[in-house]
Amino acid sequence: MLQSLSISNYALIEQTSLQFEKGLTAITGETGSGKSILLGAFGLLLGERADTRAIKDENAKCVVEAVFNLKNESLQSFFTENDLDYEELTTIRREIAPGGKSRAFINDTPVQLTTLKQLGSKLVDIHSQHENSLLGDREFQFSVTDAFAGNDSLLAEYSAVFSQYKAAKRALEETLQNEAQMRKEMDYIRFQLGEFEKAQLENLDQQALEQELDTLNNAEQIKTVLAHVHGLLDAEAQGAIPAMNLAKSSLQKIASFNHQLEEYSTRLESALIELRELAREIEAYAEDVHVDEKAIEEIGNKLSVLYSLQKKHGLNSVEELLALKAELESKCHGYDNVDDQIAALQKQVEMHEQTMQTLAKKLTDSRKKAAAKAQEEVKRYFSELSLEHAELSIEITEAEHFNSFGKDEIAFLFRANKGSKLQPIEKVASGGEISRVMLAIKASISKHKHLPVLILDEIDQGVSGEVGKKIGEILKEMSKETQLITITHLPQIAGKAAQHLKVYKSNEGATTTTHVVLLNEEERINELAEMLSGKNISKAAIENAKELML
Repeated sequence: MLQSLSISNYALIEQTSLQFEKGLTAITGETGSGKSILLGAFGLLLGERADTRAIKDENAKCVVEAVFNLKNESLQSFFTENDLDYEELTTIRREIAPGGKSRAFINDTPVQLTTLKQLGSKLVDIHSQHENSLLGDREFQFSVTDAFAGNDSLLAEYSAVFSQYKAAKRALEETLQNEAQMRKEMDYIRFQLGEFEKAQLENLDQQALEQELDTLNNAEQIKTVLAHVHGLLDAEAQGAIPAMNLAKSSLQKIASFNHQLEEYSTRLESALIELRELAREIEAYAEDVHVDEKAIEEIGNKLSVLYSLQKKHGLNSVEELLALKAELESKCHGYDNVDDQIAALQKQVEMHEQTMQTLAKKLTDSRKKAAAKAQEEVKRYFSELSLEHAELSIEITEAEHFNSFGKDEIAFLFRANKGSKLQPIEKVASGGEISRVMLAIKASISKHKHLPVLILDEIDQGVSGEVGKKIGEILKEMSKETQLITITHLPQIAGKAAQHLKVYKSNEGATTTTHVVLLNEEERINELAEMLSGKNISKAAIENAKELML
């Protein structure tokens, strides 16, 4: 239940703190006094969008805070799932900074607005005046019927499968739509892979091929130069090797004279050995070098294919081309599996459809049973609300396709008088009739779906007199199970409340301020009497007010 509410710097309210009791609380006040401000404050606590225009003092922070007693509410799992500290006395706070930044807190822990909304929906149900128009809304009608049927868990199970079904069906449709394009892409990828296969990249050493081609293209020059070099090294008369042999013989004659000369002789011998080996290798290499036009053509073709692939794909090495080839092979493999993907998605869609069919059938059966029960319960309230001949019919028919509610379509049909034709309620019910029908529905639902706090904003719209008294009695009865707060203009309803709050304005200089006060018994009598007879309160109005409080 709601235990307290404090509001500061919101709309016309500077500061107010209210304590709430169990049962029925009535909020009254003249038109324009600011009763709707309280609804706005509750809206902030339930996660509605903040508006900086609602800040009274632009230089100060707006704060709305409420304390709920959750002792009997079984909400521990919600706090655990959202990593919040659970406390029986839970505080919800909303702050709006002058710059417009909004913050929300649950037990002093900052939370997202979505979390605040989730908790708020479990704590408070606000029925505002505009909600009467929802009576013809399809979603509202389903929520009412499912509340009578107790379908919360079944509907949650169906909704989870329906979400999976939509995701699988969307994926299937996208895959089918993309299949033709995928086929075209696959053909091109296969063409590219054919080019890679032709190039035989795995066996290519680009640097070695380029060197070999350079050698073949310059074979004559290489052969000529090497022959000249070999002659310089090993020519019989003027070659370097014969000259070094002479030098070696000369050094050997004097090498025994000291160690330095012996070292020169040894080093010259080593150099001579190396030079002879070099001369032999050059001679052998020169013999192997020859012009091979066929080899030149083959290597040139290989490099031409390689250079073409590198230019086409903007790459610089064989390794990069091989990486691209592997990527294309992987993509091609994925495209090859498109038929398997389609078959798997079709199977998923069919599986979800079968599960939905089963769950939807359960929802339909449950709703049809609940509809008959709801019609009877609502009708009993009709007789108390001067709608003795009215009838509400909840028609449930099979939908052509699955929807978020199952496979049902729903319609609330209504007639106010005998012999009239049942028609959609939003087309035939007057404003006063819709208010009473909505009250009958809310009263009936309260027996099937528990909410700690129910707030009704002028549920008595369009009614007065004896009907207002009946509404007050119904609200009082409802408040035995649910803490109920009603904003009303009827003394017949306010008189049935266990607690009475009055909203009024005061003008101090250029400032208008809204105040909310708790009335004691005498003040309540005077307020009810004023609601009955106006500012000039008569003794008869006082006595009438006392009777209304009995």
